Amino acid sequence: MSRPNPERDVERVGTIERFTFRNPDTGWAVVKLCSESDGGTFVAVGEMAQLAEGQRLRVFGKETSHPRFGLQVHVSAFEPLAPSTTEGIEAYLASGLVKGIGPATAKNIVAAFGADTLRVIEHEPDRLEQVRRLGPQKRQELRDAVLAQKDLQNVLVFLRAHGLGAGLASRIVKRYGAKASALIQANPYRLADEVLGIGFRTADRLAGQMGMAPDADERLDAGLEFCLRQASKEGHTFLPEDVLLQRGSELLGCRAEELTERIRSLAAAGRVVRQLPPGPALLHDHPTPIVYPRQLAVAEDGIARALHQLVVGNQAKLPIQAEAAVSWFEQTSGMQLPTGQKEALRRALAEPVSVITGGPGVGKTTIVQALARILARKQLRLLLAAPTGRAARRLEEAAGHAASTLHRLLEFTPGMGRFQRDAERPLEGDMLVVDEASMLDVPLAYSLLRAVPPGMHLVLVGDRNQLPSVGPGNVLADILASGLVASTALTRIFRQQQGSKIVQVAHGLLQGTVPDATNDDGDFYFVEAESSAQTHAIVLELVTRRIPQRFALDALRDVQVLCPMYRGEAGADALNRDLQDAMNPGQIVVERAGRRFRVGDKVMQARNDYDREVWNGDVGRIVHIDKGAATALVRFPDREHRYRFEELADLLPAYAISVHRSQGSEYPAVVVPVVTDHFLMLRRSVLYTAITRARKLVVLVGSRKALEMAVRNTGESHRHSALAQRLQDLLRADHTATSRRHDLP
Repeated sequence: MSRPNPERDVERVGTIERFTFRNPDTGWAVVKLCSESDGGTFVAVGEMAQLAEGQRLRVFGKETSHPRFGLQVHVSAFEPLAPSTTEGIEAYLASGLVKGIGPATAKNIVAAFGADTLRVIEHEPDRLEQVRRLGPQKRQELRDAVLAQKDLQNVLVFLRAHGLGAGLASRIVKRYGAKASALIQANPYRLADEVLGIGFRTADRLAGQMGMAPDADERLDAGLEFCLRQASKEGHTFLPEDVLLQRGSELLGCRAEELTERIRSLAAAGRVVRQLPPGPALLHDHPTPIVYPRQLAVAEDGIARALHQLVVGNQAKLPIQAEAAVSWFEQTSGMQLPTGQKEALRRALAEPVSVITGGPGVGKTTIVQALARILARKQLRLLLAAPTGRAARRLEEAAGHAASTLHRLLEFTPGMGRFQRDAERPLEGDMLVVDEASMLDVPLAYSLLRAVPPGMHLVLVGDRNQLPSVGPGNVLADILASGLVASTALTRIFRQQQGSKIVQVAHGLLQGTVPDATNDDGDFYFVEAESSAQTHAIVLELVTRRIPQRFALDALRDVQVLCPMYRGEAGADALNRDLQDAMNPGQIVVERAGRRFRVGDKVMQARNDYDREVWNGDVGRIVHIDKGAATALVRFPDREHRYRFEELADLLPAYAISVHRSQGSEYPAVVVPVVTDHFLMLRRSVLYTAITRARKLVVLVGSRKALEMAVRNTGESHRHSALAQRLQDLLRADHTATSRRHDLP
């Protein structure tokens, strides 16, 4: 018998018997089908993971001979077909399409309607009442499932014709259900707003293939809104109109003048907010308008009004004599507080809103401990919170008082997508202390301030010299710049911290001092390297061998690599790959978006997951991977969560992370590559933030030139934010409030 051609083109029709393997993330699957031509079985390989057992398909592809698995059809395209026999329909309905409908129920349904079963389910579902033990809920679930599968098939065919894969189709159907095809054809740009993994350019290409004109209003509007969303990811709450026009014209390939009317139309429809910038009367006659995404305009203005109301309109006072309370704490604790700490305590107890800022070792935690003891003595309720779970746990340990994340404090409800605590149902307590306030972005700060009632004191604690929030806005810096809120800047280093080279280096950076290399038994080291490649090699050696041996630290648990950037030979991506191979080799591997995940890996959540209550920056370990079920089990400090493979996009390998993602964390040891390749992010604030993440040890690795560049570069990427000006406008209008800013040693 001659061997079949291992590369021949084939067209086969069959019914899916079972999935040998499927990955919903990529859409790739290994499928066993029963052939209609000869009654035998064949194996098909390709993007078919979103289909279901019992479905009938026509597949097109190349038949190849695998040395281990034999003949396979590598599918290049497929066409879903309706089951042609009652046996096929019965198998389809019993395939797990609806939980609770198994072989017996499927047999009863097909017995009642025969070959007409699928049409009855879709168009005459009331007739399903004839089937015994098939209640109203199951009938509805069955119809929804059949419609969803039909729509998935339509969307798969539609998107394949336009160059998109099955993985995106699954997300689209999950988002829109049975209306997916109609909604996409009506407005493909909504995909960029509403479906994870589809950006504007993908939606724009799809729209062009569907015949949408380059100058269509829908396209121009979508492009402008995309520019504003991108700006918010860069930290801006708004863009000046001329900047938005420039970005929009570059993206859309049109003249800026063509977009001016579209901005006004979007504003009239309430999709964006266009206004003159806040602040005093401008010297020029025609100020450039500014344009916000609507939600950010509401949030920024809401923060200003809420803070102003708390500071100026709030006459309630704590039943505490601030001076006497400070003296009581000193006597009972045996501590003699310096002037700055005393003033910070007095203001926290006397002022409705206050801010305490300072670097490492200046006693911010001592003030929180003092507030906890003073309020407990007076039987007053203190709330402690921080933006992330890591920061909340650190705050709780340091203060000896229960603390929570802001999301938990505000009672975020995943199913409803909003906080339960707000102006209608405010927080209950006498004082709220928020640590790591530099991490507050505009949306979160707005949600917080809406829930702070009159009479509750608010204390924001943070470090003004750290990097600003990952999200839009510059909340802490803008509040300080406004002069509306009582603030205390602590600069005196506590005696017990004066021997720490880490603390000395951090404060020296703020004065422009380049750190010296240290080769003794201290806690700060600078290891010179001639190139990025040598830096990479030294970091690997330090993390995997030298630091664990010399300092008795666990390489995976205690040592964290912090990088200014992800790209480059000494960036987080390259270091993650090699650290993973060195520290966790030989495990089950799943690949997602160019990243590898293995059992035992240290991973970081890359975005807030409100359903799981896992927040951007939370770190966990992969403890199990089930390739058959296409899931990974991740253990976080307080719970375990199962991720489908398509959800691994929400996780990053965390052997090396960006400095930005380290905010709110502390690690026993930190290793930081400092190379000229990262010149775009070589800034003093980046280096300062990285160094202040360490408790016991900091090792910088790289060139002295790069280190000097970082220390000299005090400039920050400018953020378009108007919170400070809005606060000052309210301050000027009030006429009674005066500047409350104080810088004390």
